[in-house]
Amino acid sequence: MQNPLEYLNKNKGDYIRYLLLALSVLIVLLIIPKKGKFKYEYEQGKPWMHDDLSAPFTFAVLKSPAEINAEQNEIKENFKPFYIRDPKIENTEKDKFLNTLSASSAQEGDISKDLKKFYLSRGLTILDDIYSKGIISLDTLHKSKPKEFILTELKNNIATDKQIVNYYTLGEARSSILERTERDSILNQGWFIKSLLSSLSVNVTYDKKLSEKKLDEILGSISSNRGIIKQDQTIIGRGIIVTPERYRVLESLRQEYETNIGKSYTIPLGYLILIASLFLMFGINLEVFHKEIAASTRSLILILINVLIFIGLTSYITSQGIYNVYFIPYCIVPIVLLAFFGIRIALITHFLVVFLCGLIVANPYEFVLLQSFAGFTAVLSMVRLRYISQFFISATLIFFAYSIVFLGVSFIKTSTVKDVNWQGLEWFAGNFILTLVAYPLVYVNEKIFGFLSDIRLLEFSDINNKVLKELFLRAPGTFQHSLQVANLVESVLDRIGGNALLGRVGALYHDIGKIYNPGFFTENQKGGVNPHENLDELESAEIIIAHVTRGIDLATKNHIPKKIIEFIRTHHGTTRVEYFYRNYIMDHDNVDETEFRYPGPKPSSKEMAVLMMADSVEAASRSLPNPDDKQIEILIDKIIDAKIQDNQFDNASITIQEINSVRRILKKLMKSIYHIRIQYPAEQVPNKII
Repeated sequence: MQNPLEYLNKNKGDYIRYLLLALSVLIVLLIIPKKGKFKYEYEQGKPWMHDDLSAPFTFAVLKSPAEINAEQNEIKENFKPFYIRDPKIENTEKDKFLNTLSASSAQEGDISKDLKKFYLSRGLTILDDIYSKGIISLDTLHKSKPKEFILTELKNNIATDKQIVNYYTLGEARSSILERTERDSILNQGWFIKSLLSSLSVNVTYDKKLSEKKLDEILGSISSNRGIIKQDQTIIGRGIIVTPERYRVLESLRQEYETNIGKSYTIPLGYLILIASLFLMFGINLEVFHKEIAASTRSLILILINVLIFIGLTSYITSQGIYNVYFIPYCIVPIVLLAFFGIRIALITHFLVVFLCGLIVANPYEFVLLQSFAGFTAVLSMVRLRYISQFFISATLIFFAYSIVFLGVSFIKTSTVKDVNWQGLEWFAGNFILTLVAYPLVYVNEKIFGFLSDIRLLEFSDINNKVLKELFLRAPGTFQHSLQVANLVESVLDRIGGNALLGRVGALYHDIGKIYNPGFFTENQKGGVNPHENLDELESAEIIIAHVTRGIDLATKNHIPKKIIEFIRTHHGTTRVEYFYRNYIMDHDNVDETEFRYPGPKPSSKEMAVLMMADSVEAASRSLPNPDDKQIEILIDKIIDAKIQDNQFDNASITIQEINSVRRILKKLMKSIYHIRIQYPAEQVPNKII
């Protein structure tokens, strides 16, 4: 029997991953709000699908947010703002008028004492009339109001309601003085008019602090209820349409239940069961279909961190009520994970996030529907990343996906177009902007966790890369061979499934070791002396095999990622250098076969296996003098069968069915590459070819 400690040490990686999943369950359970859920599902405009419902207790029918908002707007529209009349200003300005008039009349010189008294009396009468009405300075909030708008004037703590029309503005007061003095030839004196005009000043001003305080008090007094439903009162019966009125009653019952009644020890237990079940299904999916990811603690941590971040954001926003959950860019999760793990992991993780957040949000059905549609759109638009601009295109498509589904759901719920909550589209616009953050997030995750993303693969696929440029200059035949193999690998993986971009980049770099001694490889030989003629078979085999180890050294020196280096290491697996091996055994006995075998290891992924087949097929096809369809088919079958018999695909995640698909695809592609034109009789050849 195995020692338990030895077993634990051997399987500690598994236990760490189990612990990570259990810890994630606990974190989610702690951060999400745990409140009771109303046990009935219903939608406005649709029939009630449950048994007849009576009120289980007495509760208040709450007004809808729209109703409360309408009441608030009406109060704000009709609110009478407070303006303060200052009597001191009137007295100050009259004294100013007396002083100004005395000084001005003294300058005139010929004004009699009685006339001066007359001017003084008439001037004070005019000012009394103007100031008794009041000179007002309207706040910017009230300048657009009609003249009939009522405000509250405070004078000596006595409130009086008045219309704006009952006041002068400063301009109107000046116009009134000019009009009165113009009609009277005696009063129409410049010095007298100037004295009056200089004595005008605003004496009624807006009291912002008092007005806002009173308005807040009135708004705060608005009742959130519109009626009472008593216990056992019938609310709705089976099959009856959920009208807006009934919907408001049901919503009130739901809120009352979830806030006050739905508090029990069973609620956290229910959440624990649901959350644990979702993580369990996620873990089983990884273990069954993605063993390489399930076996990687780093991969699991990256996935779980992305899951927990978005659940935490959803919990915070729903509890604070400051933003709409549709503002959160959930599609960042599949976009980021797609760059590292492929479409299946991206989708299954997205659904894990969506289902967990569905336990938190108010309308889970609508939420899950929108996020599922958007997630599929994100994955489909980013599944074949070739340009950075795809992030912008994907974000745009996600915005339209959200908008289309949202409008569809809204039209079902509302009776008229005007009842649709168009503000939802504004949240999706914000979501669009935040989704663009996925690009830098891919880079950040790549640096933190050391994964190779499609974005970085795009950088290495550039043929102007230093290593590929050197390969082109020193071994042009190998460079052309690598390009041809890269195209074959990409085409095959596009059709059978797999990371086509990774396969293409691996194919571009698989033979970079041939930079050293390029003339010893047939694709770089342009006739003349073959350097192998001066070597024995062991020496030739050593040089040929060395291109793998030298390629690994060159790639490491140039900081090429390990994932690409694995293609260099495995593209020949542990196969033999067949040509030199067969020549050697003709002249020698007791041959050590390992001297003619590549060091390996064998391909460990579908992409590496496809490269091995495409590389061998492309290289061997060059030896066909006059290739036709039959020769190409025989050659491809022979090469792939030899690899299978040599057990080269034992470690690769590729099935026999997929290998046969590779076989068929390579035959089709190679036939098109070596397509021979039909030879027409000489008399049928046209005299001129355009």
